[in-house]
Parts: sequence; C-alpha cells; structure tokens
Amino acid sequence: MTPRHPSGMLSTPEAARLLGVRPATIRSWRNRGWLARQGLDERGHPLHTPEALAAAEKLVRRHGLESSGVDPRRLRAGARAA
Repeated sequence: MTPRHPSGMLSTPEAARLLGVRPATIRSWRNRGWLARQGLDERGHPLHTPEALAAAEKLVRRHGLESSGVDPRRLRAGARAA
C-alpha cells in the first residue's frame, strides 16, 4: 500500500486497510494508549508510521492473549488430538 500523505505516514483508514481491521479499531487502539499518533495531516487527522502500527498490533495481540487466559499452545495441542 502506498500512503497518500507526502510524509509516508498512513491515515486511520489506510492503517485499517493495511492491518485488515476497521478504522474504529485503530481509533480504539489510540484511545486505549496502545497506538500513539505520529503526526497530523493538513486537516488535523492522526497519521501513523507502518512501524508504529506493527508495534501496536504486536502489543494488542499479546494483551489479548494475556487477558483471555488462553494459551495458544494448548489450542494447537487440542486441535491435533481431535
């Protein structure tokens, strides 16, 4: 995906398309403090770097697994036994 912003940063809709989530998810990550904006576009909308998005996605995945209490290794073991 080629960002439309000259800085190379991604808007919220572009970030959502890149990660395969809805724009509301990106906004939620910002509200929860998992993703900080790296800049603003000319209309004052947040912009993000691909690196910041990758770090946020990693944090969200880790947090999700920790809060769910699900061990992915147990899930894989159960799937093999079935």
